Amino acid sequence: MSRSPHWPTFVSLIILAAVTVGILILTSSNRGAGPSKSLAPRPTATAGPALAQGMGASPSPTAPGVPASPTAGTAIAYVPYVAVGHSDVPEPTPIPTTVPRSAASSPTPAAPTATPAPTATPRPTPKPRVMRVTKLGVGVYDGGDRVIQALEVMRPSVILMMDPNVDWAKKIRQKFPNAFIVGRIYVPDQPLDNPAGRGAAFADLVAKTAVPLKGVVNAWMSYNEVTDRTKKTTYEAYNIFQVAFARRLQDHYGIPAVAGNDATATVEPEDYPKYFRGAIEASAYLGIHLYAPAGVSSMRHRDGQYLMLRYRQIKAQLDRAGVKHGPFVITEAGLWDGWRGVTSEEEMAADFTWYADELAKDAYVKGVTLFGLFDWENKRWWPFNIYPTSIVDRIGEYNSE
Repeated sequence: MSRSPHWPTFVSLIILAAVTVGILILTSSNRGAGPSKSLAPRPTATAGPALAQGMGASPSPTAPGVPASPTAGTAIAYVPYVAVGHSDVPEPTPIPTTVPRSAASSPTPAAPTATPAPTATPRPTPKPRVMRVTKLGVGVYDGGDRVIQALEVMRPSVILMMDPNVDWAKKIRQKFPNAFIVGRIYVPDQPLDNPAGRGAAFADLVAKTAVPLKGVVNAWMSYNEVTDRTKKTTYEAYNIFQVAFARRLQDHYGIPAVAGNDATATVEPEDYPKYFRGAIEASAYLGIHLYAPAGVSSMRHRDGQYLMLRYRQIKAQLDRAGVKHGPFVITEAGLWDGWRGVTSEEEMAADFTWYADELAKDAYVKGVTLFGLFDWENKRWWPFNIYPTSIVDRIGEYNSE
């Protein structure tokens, strides 16, 4: 039988086809021997594991979840297989590429918006208190910064200063340029023998302080509380004393004098024109002391008013007698034995402001210098001392607009 010259070629193709079919069968059986087709993704290798082992390379570690590779030493011919239309081999899951974010593109969380504080209701700027001129003042019997501070609060329109230091008195005048200020020199003895000579001599003594304080202190007292209703024989001597004092102080030194300053009710209203006409007419001012009677806790009490307003009776008697006089100054006023332990600060302050309102009704009265303002360490006059108490503040309110 003759053979085609192409026979060998044909045989070769048949053998190649058979080998290919065998390999396909073997490959299919190996795929089927693996785990169930969960088709877990496999990592992409740079070379197939079988090919690498066939080249004598060390086996790579088995990746988790990947079927073990055939045992090293077994020769397997690897023929690339590409299925048409589909593949049992899953594509490796692509690893998402992290795109770097620039600081500009990355949104920055916005800071929480702070809750705005509520806007405070605007308040009008308080106006400074303006000192008003009243008839409510105080007698000052001690010096020092604490007393000055109390005066700054009280804002008195009338002030009495006993034994004032020249510099200290000038400081008070600077603080109270419109106040009416009375000066007093204390002496333990107040003799009335040789009254004319005594009067002139006392004027010279007062002038030693009064002259340097011209323009600072408005007027000066002479003796204080000398008269006694049971000793009217002394009235004539005291009148002569005051006339000599006033003429010397006013005519020689040019400094106004304050007559009177008798203790409460020691001179009856009708006795002023009868016994003291000369002193009252010779002096620029008339001083009077007025206290509510002992046992009365308020100047506003009926019995208190009788003595506190006694100056009106004196005025009526002077006018009836035709006695010429200058303005009245109430140079002391208060409760008979002091206010502490008798009434409250509030009630005492109410008494003082009531009294100032009464004085305001009478144009001939300059005002009152309450008794009194002392340093808080002064124990002798503690029952009368209005410092440090709210009375100081209450008087300050009264004396302010």
